[in-house]
Amino acid sequence: MSTPAAHGEPALTIVVPAFNEADRLEVGFARLGAAVEQGAVDLQRTEVIVVDDGSTDNTAERARDVLGGYPRARVLRLARNAGKGAAIRAGVAEARGGAVAFMDADMAIDPAHIPDLLAALDSADLAIGARSMPGSLAEGDTLGRNLMGRAFNRVVNAVTGVSLDDTQCGFKGFRAPVARLLFHAVAIDRFAFDVEVLCTARRLGLSIAEVPVHWVHVRGSRIRPLRDAASMVSDLAGRRVGLHAPRTVEAVAVSAPGEAAARARRLVARSTPVLARPDGALVLFPLSPPEQVARDAARLRSAFGDGSARRLTVSVGELARMARAAPLAVEAGHGADAPEPAGPGDLGPVGPERSDGALAHPPSH
Repeated sequence: MSTPAAHGEPALTIVVPAFNEADRLEVGFARLGAAVEQGAVDLQRTEVIVVDDGSTDNTAERARDVLGGYPRARVLRLARNAGKGAAIRAGVAEARGGAVAFMDADMAIDPAHIPDLLAALDSADLAIGARSMPGSLAEGDTLGRNLMGRAFNRVVNAVTGVSLDDTQCGFKGFRAPVARLLFHAVAIDRFAFDVEVLCTARRLGLSIAEVPVHWVHVRGSRIRPLRDAASMVSDLAGRRVGLHAPRTVEAVAVSAPGEAAARARRLVARSTPVLARPDGALVLFPLSPPEQVARDAARLRSAFGDGSARRLTVSVGELARMARAAPLAVEAGHGADAPEPAGPGDLGPVGPERSDGALAHPPSH
């Protein structure tokens, strides 16, 4: 992901989910500030989105304070607590970067590892921090937490077959179209959302890189090892027996010879996933508002002809079957998006706020 940002777009969006984190945001963002001073993060090319997940304290206001000097920053607020996965999904839906990473509000993983994530994305669809692989360092971890984490990871690998060292590390990065597709597809919003994201990535044949990280225990952690592990296992069991319905995504199938995928990418919004197919291309609209889908579908019909650009919905299962036949090459559109929000550094109102805490344009099921 070393390609320079074009047209003033950020190269990276960092999404920070936060629930009742008013007292820890300043400390966490001090660690991000240190990474900026070290040259690991370029704020001119980095967008930061804090998503207040229905906090009952003044998390949103504190977030506005700590982001006051950032040239590209926004605060989103969900009206009710919907879960870490739901908060990250809201941030991904708003992200404008060519890559999207998420990290916890306490920045327990050193943000100086952000270049490692981006370097891994040069050859992988997503990259995850791994606290137990060679080269990693964990400070202040207790024996109980360490054993619980390793035990849960063994359960996850046994149940899902994802074969990864650390599924729960709160430090993950994605190429932007991959982030949109995966967070649209997953249905678990709370503790096991990481696992479902990784399982879905494996199911779609997407490549996953692991990078060693420096993790430090931060006082005030909201993780409750026994209770949260039980909740995650319950979520995984529900996923296995189909209690979490698979989601579908709006799409346009283009039937055209030649470089259909390259032509389609020029017509659709940035970060829209475009899949090359033997008979043309499949343009997907995960986490996309209806007006964007209608606009880009009209562009595709105009360019390729009504008979060659057909709107449809595609399930994750159908995408997985495509992946079994040939690896999915998820490329990003690079057409014009909607106008940028208010100027650099303007955090605007704390929003969007919705009574149900859900996205304004939830994915279809």
